[in-house]
Amino acid sequence: MQRLSLIAFFVLTAAVNDSIAAETKQPAADFSKIQPVLENYCYGCHGYGAEEGGVVLDTLHENPQASHETWLAVWRNLRAQTMPPSDEEQPSTEEREMVGRWIQSNIFKLDPQNPDPGRVTIRRLNRDEYRYTIEDLFGYRYKVDENFPPDDTGYGFDTIGDVLSMSPLMTEKYFDAAQEIVKTVVPIDDKQGTMYKRVFFDGPPPEGEKEREEYARKILKHFSSKAFRRPVEEETLNRLVGIQQHISSLPNRTFEHGIAQAFAAILISPQFLFRAEIQPEPNNPGKVVNVDEYALASRLSYFLWSSLPDDELSKLASEGKLRENLDAQIDRMIDDPKSERFVRRFVGQWLQAQDVESLSIDARRALGLRDLGESFRIFSRTVRQSMREETEMLFDYILKENRPVGELLTADYTFLNEPLAKFYGLEGIKDLDRNRMKKVDLPKDSNRGGILTQGTFLVVTSNPTRTSPVKRGLFILDNILGTPPPPAPPDVPALEEVRQRGKRLTMREQLELHASESLCKSCHSRMDPLGLALEKFTYIGQFEDEDDVETAGKLITGEEFTSVKQLSQILANERKVDFYRCLTEKMLTYALGRGLEYYDTPTVDIVVDDMLAKDGKLRDMIHTIVKSAPFQKRRGDGDLLSSAN
Repeated sequence: MQRLSLIAFFVLTAAVNDSIAAETKQPAADFSKIQPVLENYCYGCHGYGAEEGGVVLDTLHENPQASHETWLAVWRNLRAQTMPPSDEEQPSTEEREMVGRWIQSNIFKLDPQNPDPGRVTIRRLNRDEYRYTIEDLFGYRYKVDENFPPDDTGYGFDTIGDVLSMSPLMTEKYFDAAQEIVKTVVPIDDKQGTMYKRVFFDGPPPEGEKEREEYARKILKHFSSKAFRRPVEEETLNRLVGIQQHISSLPNRTFEHGIAQAFAAILISPQFLFRAEIQPEPNNPGKVVNVDEYALASRLSYFLWSSLPDDELSKLASEGKLRENLDAQIDRMIDDPKSERFVRRFVGQWLQAQDVESLSIDARRALGLRDLGESFRIFSRTVRQSMREETEMLFDYILKENRPVGELLTADYTFLNEPLAKFYGLEGIKDLDRNRMKKVDLPKDSNRGGILTQGTFLVVTSNPTRTSPVKRGLFILDNILGTPPPPAPPDVPALEEVRQRGKRLTMREQLELHASESLCKSCHSRMDPLGLALEKFTYIGQFEDEDDVETAGKLITGEEFTSVKQLSQILANERKVDFYRCLTEKMLTYALGRGLEYYDTPTVDIVVDDMLAKDGKLRDMIHTIVKSAPFQKRRGDGDLLSSAN
């Protein structure tokens, strides 16, 4: 299904919310009270004939639906305090909130007390989900990286339903995979092996024909219900039993051969390959319902384990008791070793930690070496892997210990082994193992601390032979503050092309010259100060304390800093609401399998408000996300969507 236009979503959401008697705690003001705020702070650049950035605000209220995207931009900029610019007079908090409530209520017709859960796209299992599902179903790890093409991504993640399509090639791959898997998980001859006992849990098949059919039905009901993530329908089970009986009746075929081919049929079934959910009125976009408990169990298990529900989740769902035991189950799942899948996959995509081991980097210039082999020995595969593990283990520790998420930015501890500590120049830390990472306290005068000073971030935001303040600044805007700038205009010259009469310029001077064009200035004024704060870290993540490298700067919102450690403190404290909101949006996107839309704003606000009340603790945040309307509920699609396209 193609992604709907914003206006189409506006029409849909209006239809949904008009049917709800929305009563908010702070009703929105009418436009007569909003207009003076816009006149005081906005119209000077965006009204009365001024069209800075091509944005005109003084006539927007005359046609709210047509100006939907502009109002969305106004709303986001007000919330992030990126407009008006920090050197201009600023509206008060009350004025910002008043305009925001007016936009939320009058333009988007949203009810903060009844957030729209949004649409649900049926989605195929991605490669990792397929691998882990097969592993948890049969105890066998199928090599998906060798046999399946890479999954497409959307909004930064590979869980997005709209891009997880089923091509003819993937169909063939799934057929081949099913046959390869059943050859291993259904042993024909070795009746004493662990795999045989896992499938044939009551022992070898009995002799009687009726008893064999009952045993086949028992095996297939057990595995198909687990694979389909809900009780198998009787008609489907009868077909599977029929396949087993037919195959086993052929010459030179056995009971086990029949089970194997019935398993293959399970593995190519859409009920296994796709995560679909039952809805009473799927074509009624005004019908909002809780997903049933089997679907909730699947949403929860694929969020935190990237796999199917285990027996405990399935049992609670079958008894209708999962929702009433949700907190205990979330904690159990986070504490389970399988939650490492969530940590690695979410952190790997949100912070791009999964890329640090594979990026093409020529470390010779940073190390001052000519010998390529020697540079590989220093900036080794072990060091790169340890960088990834350092980032993952920090996130995992904060999650398991329910620490504030701000520690991701400001932690005075990290996770190291001997090779990584040596590479970082932290050789004063004792009792480090060569092969095992451990939590260590950083020296008080250390220039390390938090994800912005970890090798993963520093490497993935650099170029192959030099640092990139622009990439580093953009990364922070996009993944920490959640306020990415618009795409660069066409034909902008690369930084390498910026010269001034042959003079060798510092990185700061190059960026200032590069951003001197009016088209570039507005975006670079947001990105460059953030990236330049990290300029003492090389493109391979080592620290060089050079006196001529200036790291001081100022956020577009006005906060000043002199170093990356001060910047990290500002991001975690003064700008913590932006960080909370950004992390919430990233995690909801990963969990829901869709990009967030304007109607998700009330949900994001609920999560952020809860984080503010609970000191931003990460485990608590996940509890709130799981209990949110988009995670717990769904609404129908229907003709209104297609007609609005």
